[in-house]
Amino acid sequence: MPLIAFSGVPAHAFPNVGVSLYGAIQKQKSELKKQNESGAFKFGILGSLEFKTVNNRFRPQWESLVSRINSESDIYERCSVSAVNCPPKLRQWRELIKSLKGLPAKVQLARLNKSINQMVTYAEDEEIFGQEDYWATPREFFNGRGDCEDYVAVKFWSLLELGFSNDQLRFAIVMDRKRKIMHAVVTVETGGKNYVLDSLFDDPVEQKYVLKYAPVFSANLDSQWAHIVTRKIRVSYVNQLENRRKGLVIQVKAKRQVPSKVTPLSGAIGLAARKDGAFVDWWT
Repeated sequence: MPLIAFSGVPAHAFPNVGVSLYGAIQKQKSELKKQNESGAFKFGILGSLEFKTVNNRFRPQWESLVSRINSESDIYERCSVSAVNCPPKLRQWRELIKSLKGLPAKVQLARLNKSINQMVTYAEDEEIFGQEDYWATPREFFNGRGDCEDYVAVKFWSLLELGFSNDQLRFAIVMDRKRKIMHAVVTVETGGKNYVLDSLFDDPVEQKYVLKYAPVFSANLDSQWAHIVTRKIRVSYVNQLENRRKGLVIQVKAKRQVPSKVTPLSGAIGLAARKDGAFVDWWT
């Protein structure tokens, strides 16, 4: 069992975290309860309980992706300078990065997400690469087709190039609780908020509006995380956001449907936030 380091929790709280995952989770639940009561607990992305891990099922794909992108860096640099021998869509991506540099962060997020979503057609890995799960590099992605992880990879490296720090970013694998399938998104922390960049909608959306996503794995260039999402954790997270009316928030999904006219775009950059405190796609 790998050594596990927990985020947002004092080190002395877990003197024997390497013993077993079960034991670590039980300790974390206890710490969650204590720190939630004191208001000191820090949730992970998408309202999850997160902990760093040195081993997980997605580690091979992630580390292979990072290695292959690093090996292709000269190709991207050449395409930034000249269109000679550079595929059109790859060149278009390099021009997009140039055009976004120096703009406000929120403008960069909005334009990048929409542009990348529109540049490539979605297709499954089996159809493109003949493999069940293959994470493509930007060079492979800009051949014209990709799946959700491939959109995420391009956005993640684009944001690094635009000056977002590694600590602000996560490449995240999530369970879409509505569609009951695995999905991938980028999360970006900026201006005190955490935004989700998704291939399913063009506008960046605050994470509290897409809590239908339960994160399973996330990574940046320094670390990898595993995530736990239970009803208690999610309710605790929403209550922290809406602590002025806890009972009402808990009942939003349990006793009535969120109006169908409310979409994830209600939390998008540039659109007004809802005033009634209702959250979109909140899964419990």
